[in-house]
Amino acid sequence: MRFHWLLSGFLGIWLLSSPVRAANLQYWRFDASRNRLEFTTDSSVQPQAQLISNPVRLVIDLPGITLGRRMQEQLASTPGIRAVRVGQFDTRTTRIVVEMARGYTIDPTQVKFQGISPSRWIVQLPTPQILERSRPSVETPPRAEPSSPRPNASNPMPDRSNNRLRSRTQLESVRVTTGGFFLSTSGGSPELEVERSRDRTSIQIDLKDTTIAQNLRERELLINSGGVEKLELSQFQNSSSVTRITLQVKEDSPNWQASISGVGGILILPEGGAANLPKGEIWPSGLEISATDTNTTKPNQLATIESIELTEDALVIRADGQIDAQGAWPRPSIAYNLVLSPAQLSDRLKIPQLASEDPLLRLNIEQQDAQTVIVSLLPVSGIILGNFNQFNQQVVSLPFRQNSTPPRTIPDSTPPRTIPVPPRPSATFPSSIPIPVPRPNNPQPSSVPPFPNPGFPNPDRRSRIVVVVDPGHGGRDPGAVGNGLQEKHIVLDISRQVASILQQNGIQVVMTRYDDREVDLRPRVQLAQRVNATLFVSIHANAISLNRPDVNGVETYYYATGANLARAIHNTILGNIRMRDRRVRRARFYVLRHTSMPSVLVETGFVTGAEDAPQLASPVFRRQMAQAIASGIIQYVRQNY
Repeated sequence: MRFHWLLSGFLGIWLLSSPVRAANLQYWRFDASRNRLEFTTDSSVQPQAQLISNPVRLVIDLPGITLGRRMQEQLASTPGIRAVRVGQFDTRTTRIVVEMARGYTIDPTQVKFQGISPSRWIVQLPTPQILERSRPSVETPPRAEPSSPRPNASNPMPDRSNNRLRSRTQLESVRVTTGGFFLSTSGGSPELEVERSRDRTSIQIDLKDTTIAQNLRERELLINSGGVEKLELSQFQNSSSVTRITLQVKEDSPNWQASISGVGGILILPEGGAANLPKGEIWPSGLEISATDTNTTKPNQLATIESIELTEDALVIRADGQIDAQGAWPRPSIAYNLVLSPAQLSDRLKIPQLASEDPLLRLNIEQQDAQTVIVSLLPVSGIILGNFNQFNQQVVSLPFRQNSTPPRTIPDSTPPRTIPVPPRPSATFPSSIPIPVPRPNNPQPSSVPPFPNPGFPNPDRRSRIVVVVDPGHGGRDPGAVGNGLQEKHIVLDISRQVASILQQNGIQVVMTRYDDREVDLRPRVQLAQRVNATLFVSIHANAISLNRPDVNGVETYYYATGANLARAIHNTILGNIRMRDRRVRRARFYVLRHTSMPSVLVETGFVTGAEDAPQLASPVFRRQMAQAIASGIIQYVRQNY
């Protein structure tokens, strides 16, 4: 047997925050390669879906399901899809939003829902299509397009206001000033057009007949203050002569305006003057990107991280040179990562030691490669992380605060602000299109009788039974390896099927992991204790030296109170599957010694065995093993509850 528990424990931590009687979203993932969304809950759910316009997004509501953690977002690499986010719509509904990229839509009739079981769903999305719009998707009325051809470098645009020719403009630099932005330009003064998206999260400022200096193209400034998250530069894709400045803003941020400065260049300010900041917030004036900037990511220009300080309301990181910061939640339920580059750790760096009263459960700092430092942190339940601030090129601050208000709904949970606009023709699709969702598949395995049945002494108690199913290993720890097999994948497949069968038979199931992630031993046990589990079943595959292919068979372990449960599962496996019997045994495994309920560990066969390995590689065998384990659990429950 191999038990290499090199794990981090994040999934178990967030699961512990959910009460046992709550129906939770256990797992979700958007597979960009297959344009497919998957999600799993710990009880039955019937999703509701609709396609909403302006901006175009697929909205999937999960009634009766709670998220139990902060809103999550996954940026999508699929062309036409901007992001997928999951949040709490109201106290009883979790909402999943697939937001399309600007100018794209999907055919709602081609969105296919498949309920693998009442708690496991797959949503297949069609290929995004370019949206044929008969009206703009912004708040300002449509403007008349000039009938004359678009100018080029040899044919400057005529200025219609005074009939003189205006020369082409080039954007040379962008600088953050006190409460706004200053764009330094060369050449003439461009025509400006400002539009805000209907969802109020972005403001686009187009500079007509303007090009970006080569070193500025596709650059951005991280602001994270005054309602502005960042500023992005791009050359408008449909025209080489339009430069676009995009401000990513919060919904409640004021409108911003652009004007030609009296000393040349362009000023961008919020309506009413400089940005009004909340008390204690600092506007990061002085940041600048310019055409004369050198590449700051050269290996010989590494900044050294000299200090990391944990204050009452922020994590403050200081370096001796210029660093660039990027923040993200890489996977659902995993710690927040702050990526710093080009950077290296100082040999004298002192990492804050966390105490029980601190706002963080975990703080890790590591040198990922020669130029990248990752600061990974996991907040305590009830602590909300803000957007990080980079006040200057050498200091990064990540604020946090106590959540004293009800969970904030995600953007689609509140109606859009009403803005008076002139009547316009209808778009290709109406504002909301319901999408039918079929009932889930609910097959009853032939080898497992339905539950409850007339022989069950107290059917009403089935809703109180909670089984924690624990797939061993995961993430960087593959577990037992042999014959091209990895234990972590085998046992995850079996465990998912065990959970599905138990749920179909009226037993509530909580899994310690539902995908290939790392979970430490202690959080697995803590989860079982926190949810007051009735039973704990850990599922593994075995291994021995590759020189011993003759060693094969099933083993089941217990420590204290799990002997009868172990025998019930073990005998059911042998009664349904042709395998060698390596007996029920007593062992001091951590997950068996530290759980207070009947607990067992099932070794489903040897990945190094000549007989077992081909079977463990077979989906048919894994299904039979799952049915046998589930049947043994149900038999034990019937006899003891």
